[in-house]
Amino acid sequence: QKKENRDCLLRILSNLRFLARQGLPTRDSGHDDDSNFIQLMKLRGEDDSRIKGWLEKKTDKYVSHDMQNELLKVMALSILREVASSIKQSTYISVMCDECTDESNREQIVICIRWLGPDLEPHEDVIGLYKVDNIAAHTIAAVLRDTLLRMNLSMSKCRGQCYDGASNMSGTKSGV
Repeated sequence: QKKENRDCLLRILSNLRFLARQGLPTRDSGHDDDSNFIQLMKLRGEDDSRIKGWLEKKTDKYVSHDMQNELLKVMALSILREVASSIKQSTYISVMCDECTDESNREQIVICIRWLGPDLEPHEDVIGLYKVDNIAAHTIAAVLRDTLLRMNLSMSKCRGQCYDGASNMSGTKSGV
């Protein structure tokens, strides 16, 4: 029973990873049975009766929206840890940051880090897209510091900054 549950959970993770990697939504605004995730599970259930039986269970299926979001967050955190581990091996880093307003009028900041690998090949990694209350310089600086702290990266390794030239990013009196 434990092995079967573990196998089904691994299939769920595999389906989520596939959809995320392809940039496909796991669900839509319609009925749950029409979601990409459930349809992919049903497709795999055609080849594996265990998956089909798993979907027919009443409880403990691990296919709810909340569970999908939780599993995707765990996967994203794992990837971010790998990226941070690679960046830590670099002697110096450069931070790139830009702010924007999305369609719902919320302010967001995207943070990227540029670094050199051991083979002196440049890498650019998107670290995250963060929602902020405002785009004042002190807010952006706090998000940058927090992001580098969570990745266990020292500001002393930072040798470059790249912004879009907006006054709140590069101002002489109150810039980041």
